[in-house]
Amino acid sequence: MKTIHKSILNELALAMLISLPLLNFILMMEKVLRLSRLLSSVGASPGELLLIILYIQPELMLLTLPMAFLLSVLYVYGRMNADNELVILKSSGMPFRQAAVPVFIIGVMAAALGFFVSFYLGPAGRKEVRLSISGTLRERAPYAIEPGVFNTFIKDTVIYAGGSKDGNLSNVFIYDDRNHKRPVVIYARNASMKLADGGSSSIFFNLKSGLASLEKGPRLTEIFFREYRLVLPLDLEGPSAMRQELTPRGLLAEAATEQGLPRTISMLEFYRRLTFPLFSLAIMFLAPALSLYAGKKARLGGLALGTAVFSIYYALLIYFEKLAQSGKIPPAAGGWAPFAILICVSLLAFRKVDAQ
Repeated sequence: MKTIHKSILNELALAMLISLPLLNFILMMEKVLRLSRLLSSVGASPGELLLIILYIQPELMLLTLPMAFLLSVLYVYGRMNADNELVILKSSGMPFRQAAVPVFIIGVMAAALGFFVSFYLGPAGRKEVRLSISGTLRERAPYAIEPGVFNTFIKDTVIYAGGSKDGNLSNVFIYDDRNHKRPVVIYARNASMKLADGGSSSIFFNLKSGLASLEKGPRLTEIFFREYRLVLPLDLEGPSAMRQELTPRGLLAEAATEQGLPRTISMLEFYRRLTFPLFSLAIMFLAPALSLYAGKKARLGGLALGTAVFSIYYALLIYFEKLAQSGKIPPAAGGWAPFAILICVSLLAFRKVDAQ
């Protein structure tokens, strides 16, 4: 029995080692494309981009670790089912729960690693991503305005300069859409820019001889100015994203000082930190059962079932979190309901297969 378990364990570990970086790469592509456009506009080096990609990995692992675990189990046990190996083990007197012992071992290890990533590595990596991007923009943004090009390296802002000489800009157009309900269009004949003092991630624009147009609904306000100082922040993350840099203890401390919707969002983020690692514990019951339901088409059937499981789970997650944010259910119910549904279905499916 130990030899059989060791063989299955090695096959599961190999499948996870292959699928985990592949899934990380797939989920990372959208972020990498967005970051490469942003950082290339300010002349960031490939080394800086690679360092940021490295910092992204822990955040992605919260999603890809249970995904890799599920797909690995579906592949390995689906192959064993297709090759009638599970039938042979059952005929020899080994119950299905005994054949699934390697899955339980990998599942507990994946959950433990998930808790470490969720509690410590993920928040630290996300913070480093923000600091690295903000630092790169702070260092190079004053020199990144290309004349004749629509520059978009500052969030919700478009900057166009007709010319540049000795660090001074001419014929500058700025579209400021940070307040979506009241966008601002600014034209200045001349402008200069510098970093804010005191380490703040902001850029000061000193605009001269121009016009500012403020639109609010049907009303348009135009302001002519001789000198206008505009502060544009380089911080890429809003308050909601900044919560993801906090440890669970920090989230609880922040929630204790908040009321209403902000407190609900902080608590939902806290529950995500708990339920994402526990996802692996639910999968270690669900995946072996699903591998039998996949039938003889082990590979395609397992992939389709794995995709369906994650799609349904995240649909439930978003649905219950929206209910919690609207105040229709408590935050605890919104955070735990999807996992409670998943673990119940997993235990019932595993019990049914084990009794056959």
